[in-house]
Amino acid sequence: MFRLAHVTDLHVRNFAGVRVRDFLGKRAIGALNLALVRRRKHRMDLLAALGEDLRARRYDHLVVSGDLGNLSLPSEWLQARSWIERTGVSVENATVIPGNHDTYVREVVINGAFEQVFAAYQSADLRLDKETYPFARLRGEIALVCANSCVPTGDLGAWGRVGEAQLRRVEALLAAPEVRARFRVLVIHHSPVMHRPPETRNLSDRVQLAEVLARVGAELVVHGHDHRDEFAELPGPDGRRIPVVGAGSASYAGAADRCSRYHVYQIDGARVEVLTYAHDSATGAFREVRRRTIAPNGQVFR
Repeated sequence: MFRLAHVTDLHVRNFAGVRVRDFLGKRAIGALNLALVRRRKHRMDLLAALGEDLRARRYDHLVVSGDLGNLSLPSEWLQARSWIERTGVSVENATVIPGNHDTYVREVVINGAFEQVFAAYQSADLRLDKETYPFARLRGEIALVCANSCVPTGDLGAWGRVGEAQLRRVEALLAAPEVRARFRVLVIHHSPVMHRPPETRNLSDRVQLAEVLARVGAELVVHGHDHRDEFAELPGPDGRRIPVVGAGSASYAGAADRCSRYHVYQIDGARVEVLTYAHDSATGAFREVRRRTIAPNGQVFR
């Protein structure tokens, strides 16, 4: 059995070394929202507690599916990297991709600032055309295919786009013999299924990604972004269904059904159990709050 831990949407806050001119453009709007709203919704003490729980949890690999920061600041990412390190997981057994809050401004995308901080967590066993995304990491019987759905929108939206060129590479990686021989997990920030409107926060080319998955398949898709646990399916090849699972935010301080949480996927052949661990405000500890089974044919969540 392979145990894959899935954490997402840390939303770390850290302004160390930040200059006034760093808050031009979208960062200024984001900083205002952070000061008025998000700092109460995302608590760093909950994130720290989740990290301690993760440190004591048995798992084989950790994936962090984006939004490690709030404003695409290197200081946020460095603190998020320290958080990962404190869980005790090795760089070989942890994988990180960006979220839309990690691609807030065009300059950090152009200079690859996020990728520089998390380079060790993106070392690839397989990459195509020397492009950063997607990349594949092979771990035993598991293949993690990691795509980037996040672009600097230049507006108030939180929408994402994989893009035609990256979609071709995603399909090629999923079909590669060394990947196809394993249990394939596609890791992405935005969901390939719309769970709630508006379009300004969803994946703009989700139909095209779904078409790729229908042709080449995957055994599981995991994502973040929506700050809530989500379960959906997409059609795969030969009538099979592909389970799509989203995890809630690691630092969210809202109602019990959304409060700080993470998933562990217990993968045993074609059978997967999704275990959800969430913060219990009464005890201050994390406890298992849900266990759902993905049937071997990938058609049913039980």
